[in-house]
Amino acid sequence: MTFRMNTKLKGKIMFIKFDDLDMLDFFESEPLAIGEKDEAKFIYSIKDSHQFSMTLVVDTYAKIIDISVRYSDNTIFAGEFDDVLEIRKSEDVLLVEMENKKRLVLKKHSCFGIVIENI
Repeated sequence: MTFRMNTKLKGKIMFIKFDDLDMLDFFESEPLAIGEKDEAKFIYSIKDSHQFSMTLVVDTYAKIIDISVRYSDNTIFAGEFDDVLEIRKSEDVLLVEMENKKRLVLKKHSCFGIVIENI
């Protein structure tokens, strides 16, 4: 399923735009749908061979994501970000664009990481 930014209300984006094939390519697995069928909430996750994992929860209509990076049972990074406009793949990273001119760069090579940028 691909979510597009076609629906606007007074110039406001109504949901997060992302391509499910890009997400599948990055996370290397299908998402887990959570909540009610029409809520469009998904959990994406990936693990490596060294006990590191990255989990991304996307609440499409609320325009919120939760992301965490863990090692074994220990959380290295966890954050909630709102006003998300778009998630897109660029080469081997995912770019998360937000309304407040911030961007997250999600990396999985050579290790999992999240970079917060002002654009």
